[in-house]
Amino acid sequence: MTRREDGPICRRCYVKDPLVVEECVGCGKTRSPSRRLDDGTALCSNCIPRPERECTRCGTVARHKYNDGGAPLCKNCYQAPKRRCGICGEERAIAARQADGQTDACTRCYRGAKGTCTVCGRFRHGRHAAARDGAFHCMSCWPRPIRKCDDCGEMKPGHTTWPIGDLCSGCYQRRTQVPAPCSVCGRLRVMVARGVGGGEICRACCGIDAPNSCCRQCKAPDDIYDDGRCPRCVLTDRVQDLLSLEDGTVPPPLKPLAAALTDTGNPYAALNWLRRSRSAKLLAELAFPHGEFTHDTLDALPQNEPTRYLRGLLVAAGVLPRRDENLARLELWLANAIGQLPSHQVRVIRAFGEWHVVRDARRRAARGRYTALAATGDIRDIKVAIDFMAWLDAHDIDLRDTAQSDLDRWLVDNSSLHRTAVTFIRWAVARRITSKLAISRPSKRNSSEFLDEQGLHDQLRRCLNDDTVPREARIIGALVRLYAVPVSRIVVLTIDRFHRDENGAYLTLDRHPVLLPPKLAVLIEEQIAQPVTDSRMLQQFRNGNGYLFPGKAPGRPRNVVGTHNLLNQFGLPVLSARNTAMIEAVTNLPPIVVADLFGMHPNTAQRWANYAKDDWSAYLSARMASDE
Repeated sequence: MTRREDGPICRRCYVKDPLVVEECVGCGKTRSPSRRLDDGTALCSNCIPRPERECTRCGTVARHKYNDGGAPLCKNCYQAPKRRCGICGEERAIAARQADGQTDACTRCYRGAKGTCTVCGRFRHGRHAAARDGAFHCMSCWPRPIRKCDDCGEMKPGHTTWPIGDLCSGCYQRRTQVPAPCSVCGRLRVMVARGVGGGEICRACCGIDAPNSCCRQCKAPDDIYDDGRCPRCVLTDRVQDLLSLEDGTVPPPLKPLAAALTDTGNPYAALNWLRRSRSAKLLAELAFPHGEFTHDTLDALPQNEPTRYLRGLLVAAGVLPRRDENLARLELWLANAIGQLPSHQVRVIRAFGEWHVVRDARRRAARGRYTALAATGDIRDIKVAIDFMAWLDAHDIDLRDTAQSDLDRWLVDNSSLHRTAVTFIRWAVARRITSKLAISRPSKRNSSEFLDEQGLHDQLRRCLNDDTVPREARIIGALVRLYAVPVSRIVVLTIDRFHRDENGAYLTLDRHPVLLPPKLAVLIEEQIAQPVTDSRMLQQFRNGNGYLFPGKAPGRPRNVVGTHNLLNQFGLPVLSARNTAMIEAVTNLPPIVVADLFGMHPNTAQRWANYAKDDWSAYLSARMASDE
């Protein structure tokens, strides 16, 4: 019996308040009182006096506090009686009895009492920390001992202990959010242990919690993610809540997206995306009032990373039609820029932007050669034109009256914009919008960064054989060193440009396929089978356009700048290697052949041949003679 102010109460009916803590007279720790003595002092559950008895099942002699029909049981042999949980409805051991209007909570559903955390100040589930004078801590702020993590090997606050060993918070999150195929059953599960051969195995295969590892919704054996359900069932319900209208149904235009989200190969990554991503929050905001999406709907939003990611997701899922995003980016930027200009500038900038820059961009996009860097360059040309017009207004100079001295003065003040300004000035002169101004494009200096022949071959050998370098870096580095292809063109290669026949493996860089070394062909086949991306979210969307190097956003290739940084990180510079490979190519082959194979302009190949002092005039003469 336990004494209260209103009288004695038996142990079964007594429910202690976890938010009330007192100093235990037995151990001196500040804990929730489990029993009070006649003088009103409190005892914690560990200090309640109990006689030493022998466990009727295992024979251990100790102060056992459990019993089975009067027979003493140790804590290892005792099994709490099961009742129906008021939260999940399953028959389980009850961790918190019904009290103060709250239902019974089983050991799986009970998350502790709620209170104000003394560390973060949030009202959350938690408990009192005896090591900190009984202060209430939520579970995120709970003090954890510093231990060596058996996964990463670093000394960090311990988060949990699995059969694999002690895990820190980072390794625990990584393992729970990134499941892997079990080495025993082959299913995609959370790996909690290592087998004899070193392979990692799941919870069910190592015999942990096997009877309780079934989802209460689909009844399939799986990891329990939330509320007694597996990740797949939780993901299905959350996607339904995200995309459904007031009547609880998903609009027909969004059903392909709902199916793609719920059928993803990695439900953990999709759940993390729904919980944390700004794109998911944007999707929720737009899905409820609209129920359907168009490109115009997204064009009206700020063109930031969440909007671009959401657009790629909708296009890859089939909700939106495909379009050339680089061209659309230029057109949308131009429309927004024109709307902010004064009327006298709009007439000139609109004509230059729409009839010169965008028109040329559409021609290149029709040939499939309009890249993200090209769009950035076109936007820069229009920006320089706007800056030049603003400078003329600031100096009270009309564009038609602009003199050569005015242009020279602007070029002196903006020397870094000289090359970019050539496009607008020549366009304005050709259309007689201004006087005949003279401006020349600064000549390109010959490349000065090269590798020696042995250095180029050593880097190529490393790309083909070094397993410590990421696979995508090895493939891109090898293509640069073999065929002098710029990175901006490599990242937009699609998987249909690779094929294998009885003679070998080929990759079509432009119009004609080139023969690949066997080791490089194997790497490309592995990349096609298991593409490496920056994100684990929605892996099936990564190759919506069939890119050989899919990027972080669905349906988009890998970022060019990030690829350059990756290669430099592993000691594979791009510029010097490409220059050296180009010199070797024009030295061993005629420039016109190099242009056809590598997809470059013949003038570019000829300029490199002149730089290498090898113009192949004898080869051209022999071809002309044979044609006659």
